[in-house]
Amino acid sequence: MYIDTHTHLYYKEIISQLDVILNRAKINHISKIICVGTNLETSKKCVDLSEKYDLIFGSVGIHPQDCTSLDEDYINKIEYLSKHKKIVAIGEIGLDYYRDYNPKKNQRDVFLKQLQLAQKLKLPSIIHCRDSQLDVYDIINEVKNYNVVFHCYSYDLEFAKKIISKGCLISFTGNITFGNKYIESVINEIELSKIMLETDCPFLSPVPNRGKLNEPSNIPHIAKKIAEIKKISLKEVCITTTKNAETFFKI
Repeated sequence: MYIDTHTHLYYKEIISQLDVILNRAKINHISKIICVGTNLETSKKCVDLSEKYDLIFGSVGIHPQDCTSLDEDYINKIEYLSKHKKIVAIGEIGLDYYRDYNPKKNQRDVFLKQLQLAQKLKLPSIIHCRDSQLDVYDIINEVKNYNVVFHCYSYDLEFAKKIISKGCLISFTGNITFGNKYIESVINEIELSKIMLETDCPFLSPVPNRGKLNEPSNIPHIAKKIAEIKKISLKEVCITTTKNAETFFKI
């Protein structure tokens, strides 16, 4: 059985057919799904979905693109939501300098406070890191909180080894099936024990469903690609990545 460690099930095109999508996930051997919040509103939706469905767990946090216009009490509200029994992480938090919608100073401040909160609560963190790896790494080092996963990993092997040496994990999405030899070389070189699987649905649907709405049932396509790259069995990818997720998220 697989675990999809990163989804956004509250998007309109997903939530409108969620029961059907979850049934397809079960048919394709997905046993657990983590729904990831990006602001206070979607974090609350993660809590609600985790209460309604047995196989859904949640995370709560403020995405770097959502870190402006926050009220002064936002960190306490995230902490309150995190107390729910099926909330298993703080996230998605981090820095995004690619789109640069928000001032970098604001992003860094919100990221730092949430990473400190996760450390206080003894919860893992789900990291969004886009064109910002040096600052993300510096903040993680400042807090000395390495209980994190870099989601949708897209950096080089050197940085992967650097963060893994600190105890961080990385997860891969459907974009590894797009023929990017750069990412394939990273997958080939790092230990399977440091990898988790995610769809990031509704985005980044893998081949053979590229361009279509992504959903948790696509996880086996991502696992199959990792097995091909590393020249190991699909069963080994399934067993190891599931164990990694169960240990990391304590589920």
